[in-house]
Amino acid sequence: MPPMRALETCLYVDDLDRAEAFYSGVLGLPLYSKVAGRHLFYRLEGSMLLLFHPQASAQPGDVPPHAGKPGGHACFAVAREETDAWQARLEAGGLTITRYAWGDRGESLYFHDPAGNVLELAPASIWGLPA
Repeated sequence: MPPMRALETCLYVDDLDRAEAFYSGVLGLPLYSKVAGRHLFYRLEGSMLLLFHPQASAQPGDVPPHAGKPGGHACFAVAREETDAWQARLEAGGLTITRYAWGDRGESLYFHDPAGNVLELAPASIWGLPA
C-alpha cells in the first residue's frame, strides 16, 4: 500500500470569532464551513484545517467527541521564495515571528494564533519533499 497523506489538521481554539479574523484575515485562508460556537473549517491545498471550540466538540454527536486545549502545532507549506513576503505580511498583522534556518533546505516562520497554537510556514524542502 502506498504511503498516506494527512487529510485533516485539527486545532482547538477558545474564541472562534478571533480565530476566524486571524485565519481568514491575516492568513487569507478560504473559509469552507462554519457552525457558530462549534467549528471553522478551511480548505487548504489537498487537505483541510479544522478549528474546533473544545467544549463544543467534546459533546456527543454523530461523530465521536474529541477535545483538546489550545497549544497545538501545525505547519503550512509555502513556496520557498515566498518566505520573506509571508514574514512581512505576518508582521504587518502584528505578529511576532521566529525565523529558523534548516541549513540549505529552507527556513521556517513560527508564530502564534490568537488561541496560543504554534503555527509554522515552511517550504516542503525542509523535509526533503518536493514542492
